[in-house]
Order: sequence, then C-alpha cells, then structure tokens
Amino acid sequence: MHVRGLIFTIFLFVVSISIGFSQNNKLFLRKGNQCYKKGQYKNAYAFYEQILKSEPNNTKVLYRAGVCNLYRYSKEQALVNFEKVYQTDSLYDKYLYYWLGRANHLNFKFDEAIRFYTSFLSKIPATSIQHKEVQRYIYQATCARDFVANPSNNYVRNLGPIVNSSFSDHSPITSATDTFILFTSRRVTDAKAKEEYDGEPFEDIFFTFRNAKGEWSKPESFHLNTTGHDASIQLFDNDTKLYIYSYLHDGDIYLTEKVNGNWQTPVSFEEINSVDFEADAFMTKDGKTVYFASNHLKKNGDLDICYITKDSTGAWSKPQLLPSVINTDEDEDAPYITADGRTMYFSSRGHTSMGGYDVFRSTLDSATGKWTKPVNLGYPVNTPDDDLYFCLSSQTSRAFMSSYRTGGYGEKDIYEVLTVEQVRVDGLLVDVNKKPIDATGYTITMIPAETASKNATMQTVSASADGSFHVNCLSDNIYHVVVTDAADTLFADNLPIELEEEKNKSIAYTCTVIVAQKQPITDSTVTVVKDSVITKRTSVQQVIYFGSNSSDLGPASKNELRNLIANLEKDSQAKITINGHADGSGPEKLNEKLSEKRALAVKEYLTSKGISPARIRVASFGSQKPIASNDTEAGRAKNRRVEIIIE
Repeated sequence: MHVRGLIFTIFLFVVSISIGFSQNNKLFLRKGNQCYKKGQYKNAYAFYEQILKSEPNNTKVLYRAGVCNLYRYSKEQALVNFEKVYQTDSLYDKYLYYWLGRANHLNFKFDEAIRFYTSFLSKIPATSIQHKEVQRYIYQATCARDFVANPSNNYVRNLGPIVNSSFSDHSPITSATDTFILFTSRRVTDAKAKEEYDGEPFEDIFFTFRNAKGEWSKPESFHLNTTGHDASIQLFDNDTKLYIYSYLHDGDIYLTEKVNGNWQTPVSFEEINSVDFEADAFMTKDGKTVYFASNHLKKNGDLDICYITKDSTGAWSKPQLLPSVINTDEDEDAPYITADGRTMYFSSRGHTSMGGYDVFRSTLDSATGKWTKPVNLGYPVNTPDDDLYFCLSSQTSRAFMSSYRTGGYGEKDIYEVLTVEQVRVDGLLVDVNKKPIDATGYTITMIPAETASKNATMQTVSASADGSFHVNCLSDNIYHVVVTDAADTLFADNLPIELEEEKNKSIAYTCTVIVAQKQPITDSTVTVVKDSVITKRTSVQQVIYFGSNSSDLGPASKNELRNLIANLEKDSQAKITINGHADGSGPEKLNEKLSEKRALAVKEYLTSKGISPARIRVASFGSQKPIASNDTEAGRAKNRRVEIIIE
C-alpha cells in the first residue's frame, strides 16, 4: 500500500509539473507570437527560448525562433533551428526552404544556399515579387562564393565590448585628430526610455575617446539626443560642424555647429530634406558639393545617392541623382568622399553585393568627369550580411565601418579595417660562429603555416654567395622556413611575421646552419635563437608543425610527408618513430592529449598511403620536451610539432 501510494504521489507530481509547463508554454507562445507578428524579434525570442527549454523539438517554435535568430541574435543558431525543423518535417512549410537558403547564405554555405533558394523558387509562382528577390539572392550567393575564395589583404577587427553593445552599433565618424569617434547605438541607457515599434530602444549618438595605447573609453551619450531616432553622419570643418540624422519628418538631415566649445541647436538642411526619407549626407572637403541618400527622387522608393552643388554666390542647386552606374534598383546609402574629391565609398544592396549592404568604391574619371563602375571591396571587408557606413581614419590608412557578422556583440558592431601589407624578409645564412657563409646553391623555401591566410603563398628563393637572401611574405602569418642544399635539409624553423600596415617594411632574419655536415636535420642543426632551449634529442629526419590547439594536417604538411613516404617505399626495412609535442599553453593533461592526437594524425596519414602500421611506433610528450621558449609566439610555434625519426 505504501509503495503504491508513493508511486501514485510521484505520478501526480509529474503530471502537475507537466500541466504547469503546458500552461506556461501556452502563455509564452501567445506572447511570443504577438511580438513576432509585429517584427519585435528580440522580445519574441525571449518567449520562444523559454518554451524550447521544456519542448526542444517543438517545430513551430523552432521555426519562429530561427527567424528571430536570423534577424537579431545568432545566424549560426538560426541554421541549427531550421535544419532541425527540416530533419523533422521537410514539408513543414514551403517558406522553410526560403529560410534555409537565407541561413546557409549568411553562414557562408553558398552552395547549400543556392540549392534551397532554387527549391523555394520551384514552389512559388514566377510572377511573384519573392521570385525576383530570391533570384537576386542566388546571384549574391554566387558573388559571395567568388569573393570568399579570393579574399583581399585586409584584417577586420572588432572595436570590442567597451564600444560595442548587445544592440545595434553603427555609423562611426572620426575626428580630425583621430582621437575620438562619434557613433550611433540602440543600447539601453534608461530603463524607462520609450521603445520603437520593433521593441528596441530608439537610436542615440554616443562618443568615445582613444588613448595613446589604442584603448577606447566607455561611450558617453551626446547631449543633443532627442526622444526619437538620432544618428551620427559627418564631422567636418576641423570638427566644428556636424551633420546628424533625426527622425522628425520621415527622416531628415540637420546641421549643428560648435560655438565657443558648445554644440548649437541643430538646423534642418532644407536644400536636401524632403517629405520623404533622407538617410545620410556627406560634405566634400572644398565645401562645394554635398552627396546624400534619399528615396525622394526614385519612383520605386529605394534609396539612391543624390547630390547638390554650391555656386559662386553660395546658393545650392536642386538635388540631382547620380547616374545609374552608381544607383541601382536596390538601395544605395552612406556616401563617403575622400579629401581630394576623387574617390567615393558607399554601400549598396545592388551591383555585385555578397548579400545585404556591401561597401563599394568608385573613382571620378579626370578625363570624362564621370564616376567609374563601382568595385566591391571584397571579403573580408564585406560579408553576406549588412556592411556599411565605411569611413577612413583621419590620420592612418585604417578605416571604420559597421557590420553584422559572426563573432560580434550585437545586431551590428563597429569594426576597424586594416590593410595587411607584404613584408620583405632580409635573411642571412650564418655558421655557428655567426659568420656569413658561402650559400651558393642553397635554396630557401617559405611555406605558410596551416593557419595562414589564403593570400599567403609559398615562396622559394636562392641564396647569394654572401649568404644573403630576400623574399616578400604577406604579414600577419607564420611561415615554415626550410633551407636546403640539393636533397639535404640544413635548417628548419618557424617565422611569425606580425601584421604590418605600412608598405615597404622589412625585417632581418638569421638562419644558423652547419656547413660541414650537409645531412638531414639533426640536433646540431636546429637553430639556436634568443628564445631557444637546447635539449638532447635523437636524430630527427622530419618535423611537421601545427597550428595552435590543432592536430590537423594541411596541404603543406601532407606534401612533406609524401617525400617521407617515397623514402620509406625505397627502404622497406626502415621503421619510424613519431613523437608528438605541444607548446606550454594550457593544462598539461590537454597538452598530452593534443600531442598524442598530432602523432596519431601523422600515423593515420602514412598508413592511408600504404605504409604498414607495424613499421610505425607512436609516442607523445605533451609540453615536456620544448626546443624553444614558450614565452614567445615564435617559440611556441616551434614547440607545436611532430618529430619523425627513421630507425
């Protein structure tokens, strides 16, 4: 009786919990759907997230949570949501194919995106508006695939969590001294502040200062913010004039001037404002032309870039559209003109966009006075999502922009764009006494590490009789340096080259080789540099280097192993020992596991190519046998290795 009573009590308890969950989830679903229908994705997702905690396979909620994630939270999670729905019921909804196309597109899975886009097109009439939209997405995915396969030499760096928030942060503008930026944010500054229709705070203008170390201060609110949308546009005339956007009459441009250190009440820029939407404006350095984005002069209502000019009396002309070489049937926004007036950067959803807004560049042809066909700045400046509000630094070669990309803190973040330049490596081959050697016939090969960027290519040069060599390498990469004389390897090392933004920079690099012994690399031929720690090792035939926390073998490593395989095939009696090593980063237990995985990865590759497992012995040492100091990245790079010994 007692047992039955206990079971019945537990049953009632479980049932009551289930009923409670069910009732709560019905309430969450109703409230979530109310927000969803209004486009309040941030608010809707909070309710859907609660439901999924107890009903992780609820397809309806997964579907709508995916849409919320795609617009506001996580493109990666959005793809997980939609794929889970698709695996459960591939016929759930014809629009599921549309959303799977969007999610794959925004997650850089372009072939999958095109597949789902194409499937969606087969399910809707060819005359529908969405048919044209999705055809455009297919073209953008094709463009994106090409740009990502051929990246530009740029590094895009997030300004970090001090500047960026979990909300949208955009429209950065720099000061003449480059010591502070103004930007726009939808962050929460007052819990009682009004919200826009989408359930998020109104935009406000903020400013932040950068110190000598390059660190940004905590952003402060600009005192001219109103209760509606306010956005930063352009700071000019030696930081004494400021264009701002204010949403008072469907969106207008205003000018405020600094008098005696104080910003005055903004005045409407009547010459460009209309009853429609003006989104952005830019005054040229000479003060004679203003370019601005408006939907007033186009019948289909898309944003276009227009301009007005000032005559000798100071009067402004009537607004005119830039030609169709710049403006498309999609939106164009955020014009930025360089100081010489010859180059324009702007953002567009048209042209060869990867998706969303992309940043483009056009130049003014001095012979014809016309703007040239815009050029997409390419990946990684542009992504499949929105990339816009591009502006150049006042003092350096860097630029600022806003973007909605993976790894950000909010819906849009502010980023800094740096150019990655080539660096000339001025090398010198010396003996153990640090004297230059006669290096006639020696070859130096620079092999990009597995983690290197796509534009880092293998370079091979010959040394001069005086031991010197010169080779250009893309900075911000690690290179495996190999010095050979005929078939013998005389020197092997890893050379990290830090990011360099300036052109024509060079670094000095010294390689110590043993001239008397032209044999495969051994203990005595390992370079001893400042960060080196000498350890006794048996004769090493080959060394394979790995990226941080990686046990993957890339093309360069496999190419080296193919040479080893050829030698093992020639000598069928030879056996090898594969020793795995790790650098000193992280707990030793993890290092031990990582060094073992590296050794096993090499063994697996060799056996896949026909080398008998009976000829291979594997050992791993964690970080216990470094050949260089773990205090520097150069040293750690040398320690992340597998040594192969032929016995």
